Amino acid sequence: MNTIIRVSRILPLVAIAGLGLVVVGVPTGQAGDPFVAGGRSTRAVGVSTAQADRAKAHGRELAAALGLPGVSQRAERLDDRFEHRTYDEVTSYDAAGHEVAIARFDPDGRVAMAVALGWQPAAGRALDGAAATNRATSFARAVGLTVVGTPTVRTSAGAGGWSITWPRAVDGVPVRGDGLRIALWPDGSFHGLNRTERPLAATPAMVLPAATARTAADAFIGRQFGPAAADLRIVSVERAWVAPNGAFASDGLDAPAETLRLAWVVTLDSDGTLADRIRSVEVWLDAGDGRLLGGDVVE
Repeated sequence: MNTIIRVSRILPLVAIAGLGLVVVGVPTGQAGDPFVAGGRSTRAVGVSTAQADRAKAHGRELAAALGLPGVSQRAERLDDRFEHRTYDEVTSYDAAGHEVAIARFDPDGRVAMAVALGWQPAAGRALDGAAATNRATSFARAVGLTVVGTPTVRTSAGAGGWSITWPRAVDGVPVRGDGLRIALWPDGSFHGLNRTERPLAATPAMVLPAATARTAADAFIGRQFGPAAADLRIVSVERAWVAPNGAFASDGLDAPAETLRLAWVVTLDSDGTLADRIRSVEVWLDAGDGRLLGGDVVE
């Protein structure tokens, strides 16, 4: 898959990879200082003592609600140029000065991410999926988050336990990459949380028919892949909110756009000789005017 790697703080926890760490906050509006591939995506920005104290207070309240460890906190505000977000990060330490938990908050105090660091052995009987969902719902409510709809419940790879996800949707249309995910240890104790809710552009006044999107995508694939396009066939045409990217541009962006747009996502599977190097292709077309918004190539 075409992958954009951002270098930020690497959390020392194997299982947190399953949380899909994408943090949320407010736009920074710093178009003149974009993310540069290969560089750090985050940088510290100055805050007053009062702001830092408020962030620490949010961290202590969250720790009490989730059962996070720690006896002291350090707070800093970070500007994430990859995600176009600013957030307050609160690191908790044990009595020996070791990092034991990390939480991130929007500047308005809403939780964006939390994780208990390290490996936690089971302290009780392992939960089943239904009980894990109930426990995750309780944790969400304890930190002021509202869950809507039926979650996706999976066992967590590597660390064991459960991953419970409530994907975000607007008027029934999925918002790619957004939602709430909570990870639990097998006995139901808290492991991690990630909430992503990015800004959306206005819904187009008129939405192109799916057939128009299919035709446009087919024409684009022909131009993009030349004779190899014969090995690609359309398998689905679905609407979704996506973050435009430069997947098909030689000088495209290294980071996705800040604001998501409603798109027709046209998925093509490959066969023949092309399948030796590409499994599938996604083409994203603006649902209003049909222009290319980006996409993805799975190798």
